[in-house]
Amino acid sequence: MGDIAKAGAGSKGTLYTYFDSKEQLFEEYMRLEICSRSTPVFDLPEEIDDPVSVLHDFGVRYLKLTTDPIVVEILRTVVAEAVRFPEISELFHEEGPHAGHVKLKAFLKRCTEQRHLVIDDIELAASQFNRLCQAQIMLDFLFGVRKAPTDEEIDHIVTEAVRVFMAAYGSAAEK
Repeated sequence: MGDIAKAGAGSKGTLYTYFDSKEQLFEEYMRLEICSRSTPVFDLPEEIDDPVSVLHDFGVRYLKLTTDPIVVEILRTVVAEAVRFPEISELFHEEGPHAGHVKLKAFLKRCTEQRHLVIDDIELAASQFNRLCQAQIMLDFLFGVRKAPTDEEIDHIVTEAVRVFMAAYGSAAEK
């Protein structure tokens, strides 16, 4: 709390008027950080002219988000503290991965309704797309055995993810 107060040119006493504890301060920091980073990533259009392009753009933003050093540090902290502070891991999940998953499902449902995609299980398809985009990069980066992917690597991974996804779910007109 002292370091945060110094960085903000305030005092610990001032911080405690806004937050009852370090945990509450961390929760608010996490909420703001995750929301500010994830909201633009999960912004998907209502009207779909070119699902391949939309999925590619989304996949690039998604992979950049999930390999963002600050997001990864927050994720590591949340996982490390999940047993002691389950409400923090729940908040992270709701504001980050779950919120994005809900928006991706809604987009895939619209694609299906507009006959761009043929998907029976939208829940599963959304999970599959996210995992295809993350490939092995996410775990390797999370474990610290590699550096963040370059823009070229991200583009290549996402291009292949979209290709595989469309091969599985694209309508005849989209393949």
